[in-house]
Amino acid sequence: MERKVGIVVDSTFGLDQTFIKKENITVVPLKVIIGQAEYTDGNIDPNAVVKALQEKIHVKTAQPAPELFKKAFEDQLKVYDEVICMTLSKTLSGTVNSANLAKTILDNENVIVVDTESTINGSGYLAEKVCEFLNEGHTASEAIGYLSDLKEQGSLVFTVDNLQTLYLNGRLSRVSAVIGNMLKIKPILRFRRGVLDVEHKARNFNNVILYLIKQVEMLLEYGKDVVVRIAYVDRSTEAKQLEQEIFQLGERVHVKITGVISPVISAHVGLGGLGIYLAYE
Repeated sequence: MERKVGIVVDSTFGLDQTFIKKENITVVPLKVIIGQAEYTDGNIDPNAVVKALQEKIHVKTAQPAPELFKKAFEDQLKVYDEVICMTLSKTLSGTVNSANLAKTILDNENVIVVDTESTINGSGYLAEKVCEFLNEGHTASEAIGYLSDLKEQGSLVFTVDNLQTLYLNGRLSRVSAVIGNMLKIKPILRFRRGVLDVEHKARNFNNVILYLIKQVEMLLEYGKDVVVRIAYVDRSTEAKQLEQEIFQLGERVHVKITGVISPVISAHVGLGGLGIYLAYE
């Protein structure tokens, strides 16, 4: 069935380029600023952010200008009757504000802007599921209700080397950062419906892996299929280890590595970032 709703996302979703082209999705990029140099997200090697963080060079990010979203909406409306624009969580970025301003400027009620309340492969997974739903012939308003249900079924669980980067970028309170960095433990955080909290503290990285696996096992107890998407900043080896161990949990677990986290998000997460988007279906 031919889809009648266009899709716009921002560049932090980490969607596969083949999927983007196949589904005719428009991606609006954020900016990454390393020192005095400005880059477009999607046109910068993620290792450049890792290197900057290692060298303690300040890395900043910037949301897209409303004009970029306006053009994306106009391009999609040439093909589709309605447009859904999905962005990363408003608690992480003002990107959704830029999208809403573009909608106001365009003054078209057929454009719907929605905050995924997630990021990285969480937002990516939600976008893929919404795309599948729309391809079945559903309307934009029906897809928004579907997306709301999906948000309740998943969350991001991840670790970092330390919480200083998240604290300095205003994503975590000072108290949480101090507690999370005590005794040189490995902090484990959960990001759910736009809220970020330190959930657990592991003594070493092996315990982090065990904790993440336990989270998958707990979801399996619901009796439903479980989706696990793995992403990382600079821990590709550990990501493969985690994938192999989760794969052994059985055929009801659908696990895959989505790859390196967007440079924009890596700049805020910091070094040692490794995590999963975990959802049931």
